[in-house]
Amino acid sequence: MHHSLLLSALALLTLAAACRGSSESNSAPPASTPTPPPARAAASPAGKGFIEGVVRLTGTPPTPAQFDTTPSVSATCGDKVPDRSLTVGEGGALAHVVVSIAEGAALPAEGISSPPAFLDQKKCSYEPPALAARAGTALEVRNSDPVMHNVRAVAGAQSVFNVAMPLEGMSLRKPLPPTPGTVQVKCDVHPWMRAVVRTFDHPYFTTTDAQGRFRLEVPEGTHTVLLWHERLPEASRPLTVKAGETVRLEQSWAAEALR
Repeated sequence: MHHSLLLSALALLTLAAACRGSSESNSAPPASTPTPPPARAAASPAGKGFIEGVVRLTGTPPTPAQFDTTPSVSATCGDKVPDRSLTVGEGGALAHVVVSIAEGAALPAEGISSPPAFLDQKKCSYEPPALAARAGTALEVRNSDPVMHNVRAVAGAQSVFNVAMPLEGMSLRKPLPPTPGTVQVKCDVHPWMRAVVRTFDHPYFTTTDAQGRFRLEVPEGTHTVLLWHERLPEASRPLTVKAGETVRLEQSWAAEALR
């Protein structure tokens, strides 16, 4: 009898184990936590490089014209004032050439600052005779002469501003037009005094110095460099700049191209 009870107990244990195994195999597996996708790396900013070079005038430049002044300013400015629309240095170095990037408005402008636009009236001439500026920013003008000057800025046929500056050391700030273009600056009191301002809707511009040199920071990529002088045909030069590199550019015009 004991033997029969033992067999019955073993049978019940085997049946319970089988039922438990079947229940575990039919139960739903525990929910798994989905693996998050790998984080996307932030896009690195485009690298920057430099364009630098020299601009020259080849051949013999013309002798600058001499403008007669008036008795009221001769003590300060002399009897004659040279035409400064063309400034040629040693070796044909051409100053005051405006250098810019044709597609500059489509390039990122973060971290690129524009030089301030400044004109000085000195010895009855505008200094510099040509400059570049950001459209819509302020043009600062100073009178460094102990004589009265008048500053009249014109864009095409439209007057931008017209202000008398009677005092030595006086300065003013006036906004340039918001649309890129060319602004002529004149003095009605002394008609030989004039300057030109080229304006842009981007910061990728500069002007050549007295040695005809320039240096311009730009994003890496292929660019079209424009070189502008009021008395010469505009030049266009394509080139490619790689991050961290400096690309050299040399431009020359023949003196015969002057107008």
